[in-house]
Amino acid sequence: MGKKKLYRILKNSDVLEVDADSKLVFISDVHRGDGGFGDSLIGNKNIYKAALNFYYKEEFTLIEVGDGDELWKNKNCRDIAYNYKDIFNIYNRFNNDERLYMIYGNHDNIKKRKDFRVSQERKFRKFGKEFGDSFLTLINNLKFHEGLVLNFNPYEKKGIVTHGHQLDLMNDELSFISKFLVRYVWRFLSAIAGFKEPTSPANSYKKGGKIDEKLNAWANEHKMLLICGHTHRAKFPKIGEGLYFNDGSCVFPNSITTIEINKGLISLVKWSVEVSKENNLYIKRNFIAGPEKLEAYLKFVNK
Repeated sequence: MGKKKLYRILKNSDVLEVDADSKLVFISDVHRGDGGFGDSLIGNKNIYKAALNFYYKEEFTLIEVGDGDELWKNKNCRDIAYNYKDIFNIYNRFNNDERLYMIYGNHDNIKKRKDFRVSQERKFRKFGKEFGDSFLTLINNLKFHEGLVLNFNPYEKKGIVTHGHQLDLMNDELSFISKFLVRYVWRFLSAIAGFKEPTSPANSYKKGGKIDEKLNAWANEHKMLLICGHTHRAKFPKIGEGLYFNDGSCVFPNSITTIEINKGLISLVKWSVEVSKENNLYIKRNFIAGPEKLEAYLKFVNK
Protein backbone atom coordinates (compact mmCIF):
# COMPACT_ATOMS: atom_id res chain seq x y z
CA MET A 1 0.00 0.00 0.00
CA GLY A 2 2.79 2.43 0.92
CA LYS A 3 4.63 1.83 -2.35
CA LYS A 4 1.46 2.71 -4.25
CA LYS A 5 1.31 5.99 -2.33
CA LEU A 6 4.84 6.88 -3.44
CA TYR A 7 3.84 6.13 -7.02
CA ARG A 8 0.76 8.34 -6.57
CA ILE A 9 2.97 11.18 -5.36
CA LEU A 10 5.10 10.82 -8.48
CA LYS A 11 2.06 10.98 -10.75
CA ASN A 12 -0.08 13.60 -9.00
CA SER A 13 2.15 16.05 -7.11
CA ASP A 14 3.16 19.57 -8.03
CA VAL A 15 6.45 19.84 -9.90
CA LEU A 16 9.37 21.98 -8.74
CA GLU A 17 11.86 22.81 -11.47
CA VAL A 18 15.52 22.43 -10.46
CA ASP A 19 18.37 23.76 -12.61
CA ALA A 20 22.03 24.72 -12.31
CA ASP A 21 21.17 27.93 -10.42
CA SER A 22 18.69 26.42 -7.94
CA LYS A 23 19.30 26.71 -4.20
CA LEU A 24 17.10 24.39 -2.13
CA VAL A 25 17.21 23.36 1.52
CA PHE A 26 15.28 20.38 2.88
CA ILE A 27 14.39 20.42 6.59
CA SER A 28 12.10 17.92 8.30
CA ASP A 29 10.98 16.59 11.65
CA VAL A 30 11.11 19.99 13.29
CA HIS A 31 8.32 19.02 15.71
CA ARG A 32 7.48 22.57 16.80
CA GLY A 33 5.69 22.09 20.11
CA ASP A 34 3.97 23.90 22.95
CA GLY A 35 7.13 25.17 24.67
CA GLY A 36 6.69 22.74 27.56
CA PHE A 37 8.32 19.52 28.73
CA GLY A 38 7.03 17.62 25.70
CA ASP A 39 8.42 20.07 23.14
CA SER A 40 11.26 18.24 21.38
CA LEU A 41 12.45 21.33 19.49
CA ILE A 42 12.63 23.90 22.27
CA GLY A 43 16.27 23.14 23.17
CA ASN A 44 17.33 23.58 19.55
CA LYS A 45 15.15 26.56 18.72
CA ASN A 46 18.03 29.03 18.42
CA ILE A 47 20.01 26.66 16.17
CA TYR A 48 16.96 26.16 13.99
CA LYS A 49 16.26 29.90 13.86
CA ALA A 50 19.87 30.67 12.92
CA ALA A 51 19.69 28.13 10.09
CA LEU A 52 16.45 29.64 8.79
CA ASN A 53 17.92 33.15 8.85
CA PHE A 54 20.98 31.92 6.95
CA TYR A 55 18.92 30.19 4.27
CA TYR A 56 16.66 33.19 3.86
CA LYS A 57 19.59 35.59 3.51
CA GLU A 58 21.36 33.27 1.06
CA GLU A 59 18.19 33.03 -1.07
CA PHE A 60 17.49 29.33 -0.66
CA THR A 61 14.04 27.90 -1.27
CA LEU A 62 12.88 26.16 1.91
CA ILE A 63 11.15 22.78 1.65
CA GLU A 64 9.80 21.50 4.97
CA VAL A 65 9.58 17.72 4.52
CA GLY A 66 6.91 16.83 7.07
CA ASP A 67 6.35 16.81 10.83
CA GLY A 68 6.96 20.53 11.04
CA ASP A 69 4.40 20.90 13.82
CA GLU A 70 3.85 18.37 16.62
CA LEU A 71 0.15 17.64 16.27
CA TRP A 72 0.10 14.24 17.89
CA LYS A 73 1.07 15.51 21.32
CA ASN A 74 -0.93 18.72 20.78
CA LYS A 75 -4.59 18.78 19.79
CA ASN A 76 -4.25 22.03 17.85
CA CYS A 77 -1.71 24.70 16.90
CA ARG A 78 -2.63 27.28 19.54
CA ASP A 79 0.43 26.91 21.78
CA ILE A 80 2.69 26.20 18.81
CA ALA A 81 1.65 29.47 17.18
CA TYR A 82 2.26 31.36 20.43
CA ASN A 83 5.69 29.89 21.24
CA TYR A 84 7.05 30.00 17.69
CA LYS A 85 5.69 33.32 16.45
CA ASP A 86 9.19 34.47 15.49
CA ILE A 87 9.71 31.31 13.44
CA PHE A 88 6.44 31.76 11.58
CA ASN A 89 7.44 35.36 10.84
CA ILE A 90 10.52 33.98 9.06
CA TYR A 91 8.39 31.41 7.22
CA ASN A 92 6.10 34.21 6.04
CA ARG A 93 9.11 36.02 4.61
CA PHE A 94 10.06 32.89 2.66
CA ASN A 95 6.47 32.52 1.48
CA ASN A 96 6.15 36.17 0.45
CA ASP A 97 9.20 35.60 -1.75
CA GLU A 98 7.62 32.42 -3.17
CA ARG A 99 10.44 30.35 -1.66
CA LEU A 100 8.51 28.02 0.65
CA TYR A 101 6.96 24.57 0.21
CA MET A 102 5.42 22.67 3.10
CA ILE A 103 4.91 18.90 3.07
CA TYR A 104 2.92 17.21 5.82
CA GLY A 105 4.07 14.09 7.65
CA ASN A 106 2.37 11.66 9.98
CA HIS A 107 2.57 13.99 13.00
CA ASP A 108 0.94 16.90 11.15
CA ASN A 109 -1.20 15.15 8.55
CA ILE A 110 -4.30 17.01 9.75
CA LYS A 111 -3.00 19.81 7.53
CA LYS A 112 -4.41 17.89 4.56
CA ARG A 113 -7.95 18.28 5.91
CA LYS A 114 -10.13 20.84 4.17
CA ASP A 115 -11.28 22.29 7.49
CA PHE A 116 -7.77 22.62 8.97
CA ARG A 117 -7.43 26.36 8.41
CA VAL A 118 -10.95 27.19 9.56
CA SER A 119 -10.69 25.00 12.66
CA GLN A 120 -7.42 26.62 13.76
CA GLU A 121 -8.72 30.13 13.21
CA ARG A 122 -11.84 29.33 15.21
CA LYS A 123 -9.73 28.17 18.17
CA PHE A 124 -7.37 31.14 17.95
CA ARG A 125 -10.08 33.78 17.88
CA LYS A 126 -11.12 32.82 21.40
CA PHE A 127 -7.93 34.58 22.56
CA GLY A 128 -8.28 37.80 20.59
CA LYS A 129 -8.11 39.04 17.01
CA GLU A 130 -4.32 39.14 16.84
CA PHE A 131 -3.57 35.86 18.59
CA GLY A 132 -1.55 33.55 16.34
CA ASP A 133 -1.62 36.05 13.48
CA SER A 134 1.77 34.96 12.07
CA PHE A 135 0.71 31.32 11.97
CA LEU A 136 -2.71 32.06 10.50
CA THR A 137 -1.20 34.31 7.84
CA LEU A 138 1.08 31.45 6.84
CA ILE A 139 -1.47 28.65 6.63
CA ASN A 140 -4.01 30.83 4.83
CA ASN A 141 -1.51 31.62 2.08
CA LEU A 142 0.17 28.26 1.66
CA LYS A 143 -0.63 24.92 0.06
CA PHE A 144 0.13 21.74 2.00
CA HIS A 145 1.56 18.88 -0.04
CA GLU A 146 1.91 15.14 0.49
CA GLY A 147 4.99 15.35 -1.69
CA LEU A 148 6.70 17.19 -4.53
CA VAL A 149 8.26 16.07 -7.78
CA LEU A 150 11.68 17.54 -8.55
CA ASN A 151 12.28 17.99 -12.28
CA PHE A 152 16.02 18.25 -12.88
CA ASN A 153 16.91 20.38 -15.89
CA PRO A 154 18.38 19.94 -18.44
CA TYR A 155 18.63 16.21 -17.67
CA GLU A 156 14.88 15.50 -17.96
CA LYS A 157 15.11 13.33 -14.84
CA LYS A 158 12.91 13.39 -11.76
CA GLY A 159 13.06 12.96 -8.02
CA ILE A 160 10.49 12.78 -5.22
CA VAL A 161 10.37 14.64 -1.92
CA THR A 162 7.99 13.29 0.73
CA HIS A 163 8.03 12.64 4.45
CA GLY A 164 8.58 8.88 4.19
CA HIS A 165 5.99 7.54 6.63
CA GLN A 166 4.12 5.94 3.73
CA LEU A 167 6.23 2.78 4.14
CA ASP A 168 5.75 2.67 7.93
CA LEU A 169 2.57 0.76 8.79
CA MET A 170 2.28 1.96 12.42
CA ASN A 171 2.69 5.58 11.38
CA ASP A 172 0.51 5.51 8.28
CA GLU A 173 -2.44 3.10 8.02
CA LEU A 174 -2.37 2.44 11.78
CA SER A 175 -1.34 5.95 12.77
CA PHE A 176 -4.54 6.43 14.80
CA ILE A 177 -3.18 3.90 17.31
CA SER A 178 0.27 5.48 17.49
CA LYS A 179 -1.24 8.96 17.78
CA PHE A 180 -3.42 7.93 20.73
CA LEU A 181 -0.46 6.33 22.53
CA VAL A 182 1.79 9.34 21.92
CA ARG A 183 -0.79 11.86 23.14
CA TYR A 184 -2.05 10.02 26.20
CA VAL A 185 0.69 7.55 27.24
CA TRP A 186 4.24 7.91 25.89
CA ARG A 187 4.31 11.70 26.20
CA PHE A 188 3.93 11.57 29.98
CA LEU A 189 6.07 8.48 30.53
CA SER A 190 8.85 10.16 28.57
CA ALA A 191 8.71 13.28 30.75
CA ILE A 192 8.48 11.38 34.03
CA ALA A 193 10.78 8.41 33.46
CA GLY A 194 12.60 9.09 30.21
CA PHE A 195 10.59 6.34 28.52
CA LYS A 196 11.06 6.25 24.73
CA GLU A 197 8.08 5.95 22.42
CA PRO A 198 8.42 2.43 20.95
CA THR A 199 6.28 3.01 17.84
CA SER A 200 8.52 5.81 16.56
CA PRO A 201 11.36 5.03 14.15
CA ALA A 202 13.20 7.97 15.68
CA ASN A 203 13.48 6.11 19.00
CA SER A 204 14.19 2.63 17.64
CA TYR A 205 17.38 2.00 15.68
CA LYS A 206 15.99 -1.32 14.44
CA LYS A 207 12.63 0.09 13.31
CA GLY A 208 14.16 3.21 11.76
CA GLY A 209 16.72 1.10 9.95
CA LYS A 210 14.05 -1.14 8.42
CA ILE A 211 12.10 1.86 7.12
CA ASP A 212 15.27 3.37 5.66
CA GLU A 213 15.94 0.04 3.94
CA LYS A 214 12.44 0.05 2.41
CA LEU A 215 12.80 3.63 1.17
CA ASN A 216 16.26 2.90 -0.20
CA ALA A 217 14.99 -0.23 -1.97
CA TRP A 218 12.11 1.72 -3.54
CA ALA A 219 14.47 4.43 -4.82
CA ASN A 220 16.88 1.88 -6.29
CA GLU A 221 14.13 -0.27 -7.80
CA HIS A 222 12.52 2.70 -9.55
CA LYS A 223 15.85 4.44 -10.23
CA MET A 224 14.40 7.58 -8.69
CA LEU A 225 16.13 10.12 -6.46
CA LEU A 226 14.18 10.17 -3.18
CA ILE A 227 14.49 12.71 -0.36
CA CYS A 228 12.66 11.97 2.92
CA GLY A 229 12.60 12.59 6.65
CA HIS A 230 10.56 10.60 9.20
CA THR A 231 13.22 8.24 10.58
CA HIS A 232 15.40 11.03 12.04
CA ARG A 233 18.39 9.18 10.54
CA ALA A 234 20.41 11.36 8.16
CA LYS A 235 21.30 9.47 4.97
CA PHE A 236 23.66 10.51 2.18
CA PRO A 237 24.64 7.68 -0.19
CA LYS A 238 27.93 7.39 -1.99
CA ILE A 239 27.72 7.99 -5.71
CA GLY A 240 26.62 4.80 -7.44
CA GLU A 241 25.51 3.12 -4.20
CA GLY A 242 22.03 4.54 -3.78
CA LEU A 243 19.53 7.29 -4.53
CA TYR A 244 17.81 7.64 -1.13
CA PHE A 245 18.64 10.73 0.93
CA ASN A 246 17.32 11.60 4.40
CA ASP A 247 17.69 15.05 5.91
CA GLY A 248 17.65 13.79 9.51
CA SER A 249 15.79 16.01 11.97
CA CYS A 250 15.85 19.16 14.08
CA VAL A 251 15.61 17.34 17.42
CA PHE A 252 19.07 15.81 17.81
CA PRO A 253 20.89 16.82 21.03
CA ASN A 254 22.24 20.33 20.42
CA SER A 255 22.14 20.03 16.63
CA ILE A 256 19.96 19.86 13.53
CA THR A 257 20.64 18.50 10.04
CA THR A 258 19.55 19.60 6.59
CA ILE A 259 20.12 18.65 2.97
CA GLU A 260 21.17 21.41 0.59
CA ILE A 261 21.08 21.54 -3.19
CA ASN A 262 23.19 24.54 -4.07
CA LYS A 263 23.87 25.34 -7.71
CA GLY A 264 24.36 21.76 -8.83
CA LEU A 265 25.91 20.45 -5.61
CA ILE A 266 24.15 18.34 -2.96
CA SER A 267 25.28 18.19 0.68
CA LEU A 268 24.28 16.95 4.11
CA VAL A 269 24.75 19.77 6.62
CA LYS A 270 24.88 19.82 10.40
CA TRP A 271 24.09 22.93 12.44
CA SER A 272 25.31 22.77 16.03
CA VAL A 273 26.29 24.78 19.10
CA GLU A 274 30.06 24.90 19.53
CA VAL A 275 32.50 26.60 21.92
CA SER A 276 35.19 28.96 20.65
CA LYS A 277 38.72 29.19 22.06
CA GLU A 278 37.50 32.21 24.00
CA ASN A 279 34.73 30.07 25.55
CA ASN A 280 32.00 31.80 23.59
CA LEU A 281 29.10 29.77 22.28
CA TYR A 282 28.41 30.00 18.57
CA ILE A 283 26.34 28.18 15.96
CA LYS A 284 28.35 26.30 13.35
CA ARG A 285 27.32 25.13 9.88
CA ASN A 286 29.34 22.07 8.94
CA PHE A 287 29.27 19.75 5.91
CA ILE A 288 29.12 16.15 7.14
CA ALA A 289 28.67 14.65 3.65
CA GLY A 290 29.36 16.24 0.29
CA PRO A 291 29.25 18.56 -1.46
CA GLU A 292 28.86 16.16 -4.39
CA LYS A 293 27.80 16.94 -7.93
CA LEU A 294 24.08 16.28 -8.26
CA GLU A 295 24.70 15.30 -11.87
CA ALA A 296 26.75 12.30 -10.69
CA TYR A 297 23.68 10.85 -8.92
CA LEU A 298 21.34 11.68 -11.79
CA LYS A 299 23.34 9.40 -14.08
CA PHE A 300 21.69 6.52 -12.21
CA VAL A 301 18.16 7.98 -12.48
CA ASN A 302 15.79 6.90 -15.26
CA LYS A 303 14.16 9.50 -17.47
